[in-house]
Amino acid sequence: MKQIILLGDSVRMQYQPAVAGKLADIAQVSGPEENGRWSGYLLNSLRFWLPQLPSPDLVQWNAGLWDMGDDYREGRHFYSPDLYEETCRRICRVLRSFTGKPDLPLVIASTTPTLQPDHQDIRLYNDILRKVAAEENAVFNDLYQIVFPRLQTLLGEDRIHLTPAGVEAVAEQSARILRSVLAEI
Repeated sequence: MKQIILLGDSVRMQYQPAVAGKLADIAQVSGPEENGRWSGYLLNSLRFWLPQLPSPDLVQWNAGLWDMGDDYREGRHFYSPDLYEETCRRICRVLRSFTGKPDLPLVIASTTPTLQPDHQDIRLYNDILRKVAAEENAVFNDLYQIVFPRLQTLLGEDRIHLTPAGVEAVAEQSARILRSVLAEI
């Protein structure tokens, strides 16, 4: 049975069990119990998480919402777009080198929208992810486009996390893409 690892923030933690159920016939899906938070945290945590997880045949990862936040009200992103891009490239390189699989298939999932009225930063950071995916020979999983048309029904009261319908939509999209990538390896 193939091994898939999912990495990312609390949204990933929401949809991971549903993805595992949808792919149970062809793969075991696992991921760290810990929230991946921002890109730098995810990158640093790979050295702790990967030895505890099965050797992957495929990895889907995401980081972004924490990176673009201004948690300290400094008038800037937590991780600037340039730092975010470099960190995302490093995540791809480290995943492949740490696992000893230079051709490890990667899927990079976009950041889902929020119920905040301005999505300019989310679109900017997702464009960076799209660019990194293209240049790092990874598949881009556009979860933003799955959620955005149905924000009011797919996002919960906290304006960030998925409703059960949102989990289903994102899991269905992720499972479809992961299944198609697995079919090619």
